[in-house]
Amino acid sequence: MESLGTEPASERDLPGTAASLALAAALALGIFGFYLATAYPTLSSYRDSGDMAASAITLGVSHPPGYPFFTLAARGWLEVFPLGNAAYRLHVFSALLGAGACAALFLAFFSMSRSLGGGLCAALLLAFAPAFHHLSLVSEMYSLSAFLASLLAALTLRASACPPQGLCAAALLLGLGMGSHQTLLAAAPLLLASGLERLSPFRKPRAPRLRLWGLLAGFFLLGLLIYAYLPLRSATDPALNWGEPHSLRNFLRMLTRADYGGVRLHPERPAGVFSLSGWAEGLRLSAKIFAGELGVSGLILLLAGALGARRSLAAGALAAFLLSGPIFIVWANLDPGSPETYAILEPHLVLPLLFAAALAGLGAQSLLRRSWGVWKTACAFLALAALWWVPRSGAPLSHRHDFSAWDYGAGLLDSIPQGSLLVDPDDPTAFTLSYMLHAHGRRPDVVPFLGFRTRWGYEQFRRRHPALLPPYEIRSGQEFLAAAVSKALREERPIYVDLPQKTPAGTTSFPSGLSYKLFMEPPRGAEVRGLLEQSLRLAKLLRYRPGPLRADFFTRHTLAYWPSALNNLGIEAQRLGLNAEAVSIYKSALAAAPWLSESWNNWGNAAIALGDPLAAVGCYQASLREKPAAQVVYNQGRAWLLAGRFAEAEERFRKAIAEADLVDAHNDLGLVHLRSGRAEEAVREWLGVLDRNPRYSVAYYNLALGFERLGREQDALRALEAYRGFLENPAEIREAESWMRKLKKKR
Repeated sequence: MESLGTEPASERDLPGTAASLALAAALALGIFGFYLATAYPTLSSYRDSGDMAASAITLGVSHPPGYPFFTLAARGWLEVFPLGNAAYRLHVFSALLGAGACAALFLAFFSMSRSLGGGLCAALLLAFAPAFHHLSLVSEMYSLSAFLASLLAALTLRASACPPQGLCAAALLLGLGMGSHQTLLAAAPLLLASGLERLSPFRKPRAPRLRLWGLLAGFFLLGLLIYAYLPLRSATDPALNWGEPHSLRNFLRMLTRADYGGVRLHPERPAGVFSLSGWAEGLRLSAKIFAGELGVSGLILLLAGALGARRSLAAGALAAFLLSGPIFIVWANLDPGSPETYAILEPHLVLPLLFAAALAGLGAQSLLRRSWGVWKTACAFLALAALWWVPRSGAPLSHRHDFSAWDYGAGLLDSIPQGSLLVDPDDPTAFTLSYMLHAHGRRPDVVPFLGFRTRWGYEQFRRRHPALLPPYEIRSGQEFLAAAVSKALREERPIYVDLPQKTPAGTTSFPSGLSYKLFMEPPRGAEVRGLLEQSLRLAKLLRYRPGPLRADFFTRHTLAYWPSALNNLGIEAQRLGLNAEAVSIYKSALAAAPWLSESWNNWGNAAIALGDPLAAVGCYQASLREKPAAQVVYNQGRAWLLAGRFAEAEERFRKAIAEADLVDAHNDLGLVHLRSGRAEEAVREWLGVLDRNPRYSVAYYNLALGFERLGREQDALRALEAYRGFLENPAEIREAESWMRKLKKKR
């Protein structure tokens, strides 16, 4: 197995430098064209794209750790490339950087070994890896990091022939790259390995070694000076000034992400590097992810290249891959079964994919240089090509028709009146609206209430919107939110949340287009009906373009806002007893998002209320197809019970019990037994329910039915007396007392 080095090549492997540059340019142009053809047409729904775009447009301070190099580079690109909307221009910037990273990796291989095959394999594996492709289409900083890492690799791969100036340039790039994304530090092993190889002739004396290491450290620190942009720009109070890092304390908190969840990817899961189970699970997940990104053939070549990593530079590439890839995934400690896991890890795959592609290129280079003959080598490559798509990531290939983020932002803004206050929006909402304001001037009258639960956030909000807060000093984040909401409601200022679960304590919310209006007191009677009709009219006016059949996680999340708002509107209609109207609303929601399991389930509930249990069975089955849930299994059993299909009902109730041991399922299983003529089994089931929950009132009523069926009137009477103690409704009390009188006469 060949390793990275400077061994001589045969004459036929030595194309001219001009030819290699031309081939690299053609490669970059082809990849760039592919990326452009599949790019988002406007703002993407991907993670922090809106915030990064708005930061570039305003030259502001984005969310921690600030990303100053990306902000400056992206703003420079906006100045020189005028075609299209701002978000699309930044997508073009990412596509150019992604294609440039692939071309630079190819040139790095050429400069290292003068062999084109390994470089082409590495560049193409990287270009078509789903995560790298996707991140090359969005206004994020990851493509810039990959481009810098590929330049660093090109500068360091031939360290023994590289002048010190090249290593110093690599150290400078590493420092600057930290201002694009801090994970670029994982490329440090390449630089260290290059320094070691460069200094290998100088075991003695120590002076040349110390001088070079000092130079490398100095240029790295010089690159890190890019972070000085944050306090300098913050001091001018730009439109976006996250963390206000012009003070030393705030600057350090910005760098460490102290106000943004720290360095963990999941706030509720600790690092997984301290347990054997964490390592086993993380390494299995790593193998699955990189097989999906590189294909089976790419993974085979990666392993072949890693096994041949004997010299220091190849070992440096392997160390960079392990640090940024498998070890990072182990540390992240995410749930392998969660659909969010890949979405969270996806941007952090860009760097390890670059190093993995380099190692796979080494494996391909070794295969090409074996004395197998033309036919055997061709057959080996055909076999690897056949394995390339088995398996692959399920990510969509193109996003050129994805308007989900723009449609969501426009729909939300169209949902709310002039001068509205939007309380504590989620990142997708806040970042989308920030982009629409700063790039397109949309709705400057709408005020996002964002304090970030920090002191600087409160002071910034008070400074910019003093009329929205009471005149006294506020001492806590909870008081800050309560005071702003209370003042807005008292002054009858329109106030909204983007998700119903964000409804502040002491208030209630009602769907209104793509948002939820807040009220001090729950609306009642005619007011609720009026709000329902208004929301329905508004929903019909909102533009909604269904997403692609294979949407990524964040596109699906954004697309779900509109049907979820309709779903919640249907729930309000059901609360009013308007079940037929609710079914119509759920149908509209599912026409837009047939994968919305909640709407299928709620449609089933409405069908039950309309007396159509068999239709409900089908709705619940559709809900289970999209998202298995024990509660929906129980609901389906309930529908079968109402339809008189006791065998099917019993099977569903037992399944719900096996999955979640639902008390309701135990209770209704007793009804199945009773109606099937098995009163003894029914009584045992209800006694078991009451053993677990003595306050489960309906079980006492059912127990009275069972005892009466068995001729045990005294036991039935005691059960009814217990049931009577829970009742407050006069009609239910009269019914229970009438039954009790009948039982007493039978004794």
